[in-house]
Amino acid sequence: MPSNFIPLKVLTEQVAEAIDGRDVKTAVFTTFSFDPGFFELHILPVLFDRPFSQPEKVRRLQLEDALGTIDHLAVYYDRRALAQDGEPAQLDYRRLDVSRRTGYFHPKVILILVQERNSDGNASGRNRDGSAPTNMALIVGILSANLTRSGWWENVECAHIEEIKDRSVDGKPCSFRSDLLSIIRRIRYSASDTDDQSALEGIRNFLLQRTQRSHVARRHSNRRHHTRIFAGQSRESLSTWLRRFSLDNHDLNLEVISPFFDSQGEGPLRELIGAIRPKEIRIFHPTDSDGASLVTRDTYEAIRALDSTQWARFPGEVVSRGRDHLSERLLPRRVHAKVYRFWKRDGPDLLLVGSPNLTRAGHSHGSAGNLEAGFLVDFSHAQYPRRWWLEPLERDADRFIASTPREEDGCDVVGLNLSLRFDWGAKELSYRLEGHVADGFAIQTTSGETFGTISHPVHGRWTAFAKDISDRLERLLRSTSFLVIRYGVNSWRVLIREENMGHRPSLLLELTPAEILEYWSLLTPAQRAQFMESRIPDQVEGLSVSRADRLRSRDTLFDRFAGIYHGFGCFERSIDEALGSGRDNVAEARLLGAKYDSLPNLLANVLQQSDSDPILAYVTLLCAKQLRHKFGRRYEEFFRSRPLHVKRLDDQLSHLPCLRSALELHDPEADDFLQWYEEAFLRPVDQARNMR
Repeated sequence: MPSNFIPLKVLTEQVAEAIDGRDVKTAVFTTFSFDPGFFELHILPVLFDRPFSQPEKVRRLQLEDALGTIDHLAVYYDRRALAQDGEPAQLDYRRLDVSRRTGYFHPKVILILVQERNSDGNASGRNRDGSAPTNMALIVGILSANLTRSGWWENVECAHIEEIKDRSVDGKPCSFRSDLLSIIRRIRYSASDTDDQSALEGIRNFLLQRTQRSHVARRHSNRRHHTRIFAGQSRESLSTWLRRFSLDNHDLNLEVISPFFDSQGEGPLRELIGAIRPKEIRIFHPTDSDGASLVTRDTYEAIRALDSTQWARFPGEVVSRGRDHLSERLLPRRVHAKVYRFWKRDGPDLLLVGSPNLTRAGHSHGSAGNLEAGFLVDFSHAQYPRRWWLEPLERDADRFIASTPREEDGCDVVGLNLSLRFDWGAKELSYRLEGHVADGFAIQTTSGETFGTISHPVHGRWTAFAKDISDRLERLLRSTSFLVIRYGVNSWRVLIREENMGHRPSLLLELTPAEILEYWSLLTPAQRAQFMESRIPDQVEGLSVSRADRLRSRDTLFDRFAGIYHGFGCFERSIDEALGSGRDNVAEARLLGAKYDSLPNLLANVLQQSDSDPILAYVTLLCAKQLRHKFGRRYEEFFRSRPLHVKRLDDQLSHLPCLRSALELHDPEADDFLQWYEEAFLRPVDQARNMR
């Protein structure tokens, strides 16, 4: 269909345009079906204004580095709807599996808190009172696409994106602010009270503290309807909610695009017609690849029997996969969009865009049926031609299915509200079971090997598995983040939540001490990306390049003392910046964690390399001990709250006398000199006094 007829965009480009090069500080994604691997490799990069390499291993390393700039990132998904062909997760973000007492967790929402950069290209940080700076804004997207390959790359989907600015920048009230707070509340209640929902809370705090609180009482102004969000609020169904806007006064046409229907009857369509009183109605008719109807005969006939209602189809241009000869041979794209269009040639043109299917579960209020979300947007100003999007069927359908497909078809049958969590800091696997059950359950690998059993499960809190099971899982997590739960006759996959990921060893890159110091000194994402790409060509292309060939001792800055001091200086500034901006998780990962660029990893490599220069090793440990003392005084509470990980770091630093003895300085006064040198090196310096 021509681009001037229906607004068409690539979803990733639409999100990138909304971010517009700004720094993402907090992000929340909600979805029904979830493919963690696809999300990490192909959706997360949209959040960053930088290029990423095509090889997956290099891209994940670059994303791991980029994620350190985001304060909080979380994905909420229905635990029953892990994508059947989904790839495991490997990156550091909250993965919250949720469920509802009624229906499914079905909203597809994107909430992205962004911050403008200063003239020097950096984000400005927080205000002195801890509040968000005024150069922040909230991007709000509601769509029909799940966080899967088909949702973002293959299907015909729908999406709408809005932006809410800080009230000091834009003093106009936001017409959908209270709606957004309502859906945030419902998302939060879908998770457990014991879940860390810092990302969602950060979004909520921005709305409560930094946006205009005035309520928009009028439904429209200047002949345009204000944008609103449907989220089943106030215990209203979608049809009841739409009655608020007096759309029945306009003699509008109604177009409905929905891939799923109820199996019996017209579902909620009669109530929708009663709320809108449309002049004419066209309903999208989903079909199989061979042209057979994807609704039952009962549903088809019931909808066709309604006054002024026609089944219709999209023109071929919308669902085709391209215009070349090769694309013409491919099957049309699947329509997964959910759009309700209310329009007339000389009047309004409104769209409800989001997740509600034309089913009773989709149209229910937030305490019954599914949890849904949809933007109601007035497109009258967009100057798109006022004509039907859908074309009436040329002939009636004559082949029907026995049972209407449902969006949840193919989902696992989940027998327990059970979550699994692995804490990399404590090296501990735990489970949390909501609700009381009499029988126990077993956990298995995806290949069917029994991993462990719980005969008498504990309810309502996180409970640790035996240590041997935790140790086995730690090894298993190198290849997968999925396990299988078996309960009675049912079995289903579970995505393991991984926490304290800064203590997870990097599986993709190992660096020498000199390389770690060089990496610390790199200032820009582009420099770090190039560095990573140059260090792992053997893993990407299958080349056999030894570590010695990649980085032999070179006569550069990083082979001698200046490189050590420079690297530690850059490292110190980066930790100060992370702790000063409240990103304690980033500071912990680099200062106490197990990643390729962490301080403990540097020290482990220094202590393990028997052929390294003993003087360089000695000075490196001295710099690390000096840094430990500085941060211990500067961030006392940070260190006090992490005793186990601080002890591990201190144990490494305790090897300093061994390195001193390895220097083998054959001089009677050497010991006295080194004792004086270490004391002077580690002594706190009053820089202000030295400058006088």
